Amino acid sequence: MTASGDTANLDGLPVDQAVDIVADETADPDTVRETLGIVAQDGVVCRAGVDDALANASKVVMTAETRAELAGSKLDEIREMAASVPEFDLVSARLSEFADRLEAIETQADELSDAVQDALELKADGELYAAAQRIRQLTTAATEVQRAADDFQFELDSVESWLTDADRRAEELAADVEAVAESIAELDAAVDSIERDDGGSESDDGSEHDDGGSDSEAAHTWAAATVRYRVVSLLIADLRAELAALRTWAERDGETPPSGIESRIDELQASHEALGERLDTCAEPAWSTRFGEQLAALDEQLEGIEPPVSWLDVEAVVEEHRPVAE
Repeated sequence: MTASGDTANLDGLPVDQAVDIVADETADPDTVRETLGIVAQDGVVCRAGVDDALANASKVVMTAETRAELAGSKLDEIREMAASVPEFDLVSARLSEFADRLEAIETQADELSDAVQDALELKADGELYAAAQRIRQLTTAATEVQRAADDFQFELDSVESWLTDADRRAEELAADVEAVAESIAELDAAVDSIERDDGGSESDDGSEHDDGGSDSEAAHTWAAATVRYRVVSLLIADLRAELAALRTWAERDGETPPSGIESRIDELQASHEALGERLDTCAEPAWSTRFGEQLAALDEQLEGIEPPVSWLDVEAVVEEHRPVAE
């Protein structure tokens, strides 16, 4: 934090002079100036500025804590509303994911109070730059909590309409189907790239080709594409399970079930299976040897995940077992 001077004696210095004392080759002067500005009045760094900065930060913290409380209340309302709908795993899984997110938001909000106390300890006699840094970190953390809580409530509004409107449920499922279609198109492009690089040593124009070895770019592209292929399999299974649940839901409520979606899912599954065959065909033996054990471990973990799929769990599994160079 310090390099050319004593940051304990910044009280009463113009901001520019204080920047010269604090900044060194590892600190961006603009960042230092912005930070010191938090505890400056009329361009002068002063301890009185800490009082004002803490007051402003405390307001931001209170707002964040209030938004977190409102998010909790909103989730309670959604839970009460969900009690009147069929006991589908589809519904309980959604609410469970929101509960996990709310817990994280509330934990972060609780930590803000401790952060305020830490900042207060620097108010009376702590280094001014350290106090400014702490207040800036506090304000940033509080703003992030507020944003997360606001986004959470906005998404809960969508869940509310999803619970009460069959057409909205069908529309969201159709949108999810098209999102999977985009994933399959991206996977198709990746397989095209692998197939173009056929492992030849030289292209038509005389330039060097990837040699197709286990450490080649094509090998790593193939491994990454194979992981995506496995994940898309889960996506398709999840779509079918949701469609079945929405049909049952619509029948119970006397609503019109989603139409035209099953045939679209069938199309996507056919395209997906064709991509699997192409991935198998274009794989060099060295690639399977290099990545086979890691891909098998990934498959074992993914096979234990059933619809409705928790995509946080899928992401965690993929991150843990993603094939990497050894």
